[in-house]
Amino acid sequence: MSIVGVFALCLMLLLCNCGNKEAAVTKNIPVVNLSTVQIAKGISENSYPGTTQAADESRLAFRVAGTLESIPVKVGNRVRKGQVLARMDSRDYKVQLAAAQAEYESTKAECERIISLYEDGGTSANNYDKARYGLEQITQKLAHAKDQVEDCVLYAPFDGYVHEVNYDGHETVGSGMPIVSVFADKKIEVVTHIPVSEYNRQSEYDRITATFSSPNRTVSLKLLNISKDANANQLYTMHLQIEDDDKEITPGLTAMVNIFGKEKDNLPLEIPSSAVLCENDQTYVYLYSDSIIHKTPVRVSHLSSRGTIQVIQGLEAGQKVVSAGVHHVSDGQRVRPASEPSKTNVGGLL
Repeated sequence: MSIVGVFALCLMLLLCNCGNKEAAVTKNIPVVNLSTVQIAKGISENSYPGTTQAADESRLAFRVAGTLESIPVKVGNRVRKGQVLARMDSRDYKVQLAAAQAEYESTKAECERIISLYEDGGTSANNYDKARYGLEQITQKLAHAKDQVEDCVLYAPFDGYVHEVNYDGHETVGSGMPIVSVFADKKIEVVTHIPVSEYNRQSEYDRITATFSSPNRTVSLKLLNISKDANANQLYTMHLQIEDDDKEITPGLTAMVNIFGKEKDNLPLEIPSSAVLCENDQTYVYLYSDSIIHKTPVRVSHLSSRGTIQVIQGLEAGQKVVSAGVHHVSDGQRVRPASEPSKTNVGGLL
């Protein structure tokens, strides 16, 4: 072999050896996931499941017991205020009314005679008082008998729709047993339950909407009230009113209630919560620059529902921080960023 050939072979072996050493060194450098420091969203949005219900619902019942005579309405019927919804057989109550009326007339005539005698000094004050109190008693008894006859008819308390009819005609029912249920012809309400974090930021509400899957639409909501006490699940009940007049949205539907916060100025920065390291009551992140990571103290705020944490001091937008495995790296260490997955090769299968 010539001198030139020997020189070329030595040079090739030298380059291969250097390449292997560089590959070994590169292989020992840990790979880390990096995230870019971003400005937090200006408008917050949280969603909670809710259901629709009628603004007013009345479950109507007779105040007296008896046999149903007729129910002239059916489920889904439109009714007007004052319309008859059900009638009870009032025969027995009319008999009682007639008896009370006769007793009233008799007592009244007797009372008038005693009063006349008392004014002429022909009877004692004791007889006068008995007659007067007796007349008051029978007057109330007569009024009660009249009320019982009137209570044999149920009337619609407002304009609306019949929601339930619990009995057929000619059945015997007791007083207070619901006969007909009526929804008011008013705007529909939406009820949802919110956690304490949402309850405490009421002053930041900007607008609230409800999204329905069937019918497929989003409508505006008006906040009516929020309960002051949490339930057993530590949730507060929120009542809202649908502002749009939509006949397809009826009581009993499910929806997602979307609460939007007001847009904020001087927004904090945001990083994944997994990027934060806590040591000795101090929070740190590993800031990445030119393949080297530096342990950097930061001040953080609250954790968001998206799994990010807000940073109010120590970082600038656009910087990169280690977002995973912060307990397995150290200050000043050389690292390699993990390659981002291809958007066209999901899962790295190709």
